[in-house]
Amino acid sequence: MVTPRFLNSAELTRPTSCSDLPLVLEGKGARSFRDLCVFVTAERERLRPDRDLCVFVTAERERLRPDMLTYGGVLLRGFELTDAEHFKEILLALGYELESENPMDTSPRSNFADRVFTSTDTPDCYPILAHNENSFLNQRPGMIAFFCLTAPLRFGETPLFDSRAAARALDSKVRTKLLEKKVCYRRRLPKWRRGWASEINRTWMEAFGTEDRDSIEEAVRKSGMSCQWHENGRILHTENVVDPLPIHPETGDQCLNLQAFHKTNILLDLDEVKPRQNRLYNAFLKFGVSTLYAMDAMPVSITYGDGSPIFRDEMEEIRRATWDNSVIFSWRNGDLLVLDNILTGHGRMNVQRPRRILTAFADLVAFPVEYGDRQSA
Repeated sequence: MVTPRFLNSAELTRPTSCSDLPLVLEGKGARSFRDLCVFVTAERERLRPDRDLCVFVTAERERLRPDMLTYGGVLLRGFELTDAEHFKEILLALGYELESENPMDTSPRSNFADRVFTSTDTPDCYPILAHNENSFLNQRPGMIAFFCLTAPLRFGETPLFDSRAAARALDSKVRTKLLEKKVCYRRRLPKWRRGWASEINRTWMEAFGTEDRDSIEEAVRKSGMSCQWHENGRILHTENVVDPLPIHPETGDQCLNLQAFHKTNILLDLDEVKPRQNRLYNAFLKFGVSTLYAMDAMPVSITYGDGSPIFRDEMEEIRRATWDNSVIFSWRNGDLLVLDNILTGHGRMNVQRPRRILTAFADLVAFPVEYGDRQSA
């Protein structure tokens, strides 16, 4: 038997105003992997109970894909999904053409299987900022999916953010400023990773998948970014102006797509997890972040498109609109979460291992931006 529902209070870390994010399809019983055939609404024709989940998803994807646009995401919970191949098969059955790479990604991650990656290799102590995947680029996945291979021992939740609701909730002055000025992401990519930062930044060779500087410069130009080499290639600086409030190409909704690489937000996120960490360790992390900003050495930073700073009160408003429209749920082994990456953002709370979440991407969407003398791809 399969039950469509939404997350209940026992599955949430804290109460939420986003009661219908995501849609949950829950399988119950030992044969639940093969029983998704009794889902969705009363008027749908019941299918044979011995049909495979992949067969069902293939048959029902014309109904399930619109559910993604309505709810922003679908969580398959309680099915007999045990490995990366199951994960990939379901996504292919939904009609997604999975990407073989995620170029210029900020988060360190590893290839786990063909077109399947670890969600992040960022150290457990750091919360990962709310973001839509590759929101710092003008082309980003339309779909991102996560699969829980090993549920965390404690913590390690994935917050979800309703990007439509967050855009609506923004103070009108901040929204107007974002629309007019856009946002510029500045990245600092080293040639080598320092020992103390071995898992919080990518090298320029990792980000671009090559050591050839000419190829990197060509990739930068094609993407509409600008770049500058520093100190004999020891550091690559890139800049990219993006639209933080793009219009979803299918629903027509304005969505807040922004990853707030800003001292204000990072420190507030560390405050968010402070009750779940050793207080001295949390203070050490905050000191490290503040020092990196003081040295202008953060891997990624954010300004308005014209280079002017985004002020603290503006960042606090952006963070409020985002977190006021969030859902924080705990993973269970075998969970498969499929998100519309424009409609729904995600993040990660601090983790107590073991935890292994896999990810995959599909359906690239472009949001060209004309700003100043530059036009993004």
